[in-house]
Amino acid sequence: MSAANATSLNSGDKGGFAQKSQALQIVLSDDIQAAASGWKQLVAGGFGNPYQSPGWLAAWSQTIGQDLDVTPVIATVQLDDKPVLLLPLGLQNSAGTRTLSFLGYQNGNQNTAIWDREFYRSVTERQISEVLTSVCRDAEADLLLLQNVPETWNGRRHPLVLDGATPSPSPIFTRRLADDFETLFRETHSKSSRKNLLRKQRHLQSVDGYRVIRAETETDLRNGFEAFLEQRSKRAQEAGIPNVFATASARQFLERILGLAGTETAHRDLDLWFLEADGKIRSTYLCAQGGGTIHAYSNSVAHDALLPNSPGLVLIKEIVERACSDPQTTELDLGLGEERYKTSWAEPVPLRDSRMAVSLKGNIKKNLEALRLQAKSAVRNSDVLWPLVRQMRRWKSAGSGS
Repeated sequence: MSAANATSLNSGDKGGFAQKSQALQIVLSDDIQAAASGWKQLVAGGFGNPYQSPGWLAAWSQTIGQDLDVTPVIATVQLDDKPVLLLPLGLQNSAGTRTLSFLGYQNGNQNTAIWDREFYRSVTERQISEVLTSVCRDAEADLLLLQNVPETWNGRRHPLVLDGATPSPSPIFTRRLADDFETLFRETHSKSSRKNLLRKQRHLQSVDGYRVIRAETETDLRNGFEAFLEQRSKRAQEAGIPNVFATASARQFLERILGLAGTETAHRDLDLWFLEADGKIRSTYLCAQGGGTIHAYSNSVAHDALLPNSPGLVLIKEIVERACSDPQTTELDLGLGEERYKTSWAEPVPLRDSRMAVSLKGNIKKNLEALRLQAKSAVRNSDVLWPLVRQMRRWKSAGSGS
């Protein structure tokens, strides 16, 4: 694929945007910065999510993406020279099969693409099919995989949930925020659970040096970041949970999106919250903000003497309470994976995986990928198999650490 090329589609659709123009133009680029202008325009005024912003994905591509040998394929769909859809994709070659997927999906949560609001509401299945087919053809892909797309998003079935889409292994958890935190707290927690959490919060507040902050200074960011990495590593060893931030490239990725890369172009795409008591950071939460939503990305907690007071749960409560007081924040997104604390604050939103084969090799891999994801979902949702998998991971972690 060249650095940039354009394709025009003449749509026979008579509804929506087809009434205003007969052609959608698609521009492909493997240069994130070259596509950033229209991309940022859509992010600012359209529908999207922070995991698919140019800053986030540039950081991922230059770190983890390089390790995985993923080539960016940024598809900008224009109507009358105006960007109306940005598909941030990545191309990966495995055993001779070229697969297009969402760029950075390995380290994000939901994938939505970035949309002009009117185009999102009006686009038809036929238009989307033509766009995706053209992108695959021009990128010389065998298979298109669209993972973790919300089944319903911004008032309609998501246009990228294609016919035959299957459930993703895990949902995300979201909730509309109330203007008044106490109302939300009562709606989501029983009287006994509220009383218990407030008791734990008071115990932590009684410890010298208690504070909950969103880190702003480089010192607080660096200290919180190091605590996050240490706590995640210990949790992975004890619980048998894979640590996706264990590699050097993953650390570099987080440093970049936290604005700790030490370069002139350093930009913060992720906030770091932490709870500190008695001179030690007891819990952390990495969060991103965008489109009126606070996206809780990843968290950690110290397994020490204060753990019985649930500093992780207290930190989440503080973050949610402050979000409720912010008139610009209207929704909470706790991300992928079912955890008890998530179900207490939010409701599950099902995600879908779509596959579109454009060659014989792609069709073979499509069927194999569907079987793999079905097996993964079956194991993850089994009351017998999933605990066994986690126990085996704990044994493996214990063995590797000895």
